[in-house]
Amino acid sequence: MVLRLELDGCPNFRDFGGYRTAEGRRVKLGCFYRSGHLADLSESDVERVSALELTHIFDFRREFEQAHKPNHPNLLATVDNVVSLAITPGNQAGALDSLGEAGLSPDAAHQFMCDINVELARSHAPAFKQIFDVLLQQETPRVLVHCAAGKDRTGFAAAVILLALGVSLKQVMQDYLATRRYFLPSEQIPYLKEKYGFKQMEDTALVPIVDARAEYLTAALDEMRVLSGSIETYLESHYGLGARELSELRARYTEAG
Repeated sequence: MVLRLELDGCPNFRDFGGYRTAEGRRVKLGCFYRSGHLADLSESDVERVSALELTHIFDFRREFEQAHKPNHPNLLATVDNVVSLAITPGNQAGALDSLGEAGLSPDAAHQFMCDINVELARSHAPAFKQIFDVLLQQETPRVLVHCAAGKDRTGFAAAVILLALGVSLKQVMQDYLATRRYFLPSEQIPYLKEKYGFKQMEDTALVPIVDARAEYLTAALDEMRVLSGSIETYLESHYGLGARELSELRARYTEAG
């Protein structure tokens, strides 16, 4: 199930509820949203997103990204809790610069994105844990998680939330890959070139960076298993989600259906 909000200035804005869990329930709609940056929203977009009555926005972009594309102030004014969780996996900017100097190849770019996703699982658990803390402490939060594209950092956040709620790996991957329908490399490569100064590079070398591929999320999931033995054990050891916490999350955010 993919429920996309049609917006002028944010093509990858989605409710990632509605998925069936292993217990035969469904993740509630209207609780969890994911998107790219919110800098280019039109006034009608702001009205539509404001109508969702979001209580929390978690912004995973690093400080440079937030300053380069600040989220629309009229939307931020409607949300009580706007939380910056700046994540730069593998020193992303420096690594991209190095790849550019070396002459970026499609294979190197693909591996770079796999490595970034490994780092999300390995080094950034404290940031993602803050989301679960809110979900367990608040009565009825309506949460938006986002980064620049709504693809990797956001994709990992959505994945671990769905996994904690008992959604199957198959459906988690389905949600992750839905980004390919809305975040199109042909539209995003010009922005990437401008953002990182890659204007002389071939588009084919940059496609892996703006694409959403199963191998990327799989790299993160595999790292979770390496670190903790299983995804379930990882959720407990890195986010504090033991049996009691998982039961509470599922009671709050899933329903019969």
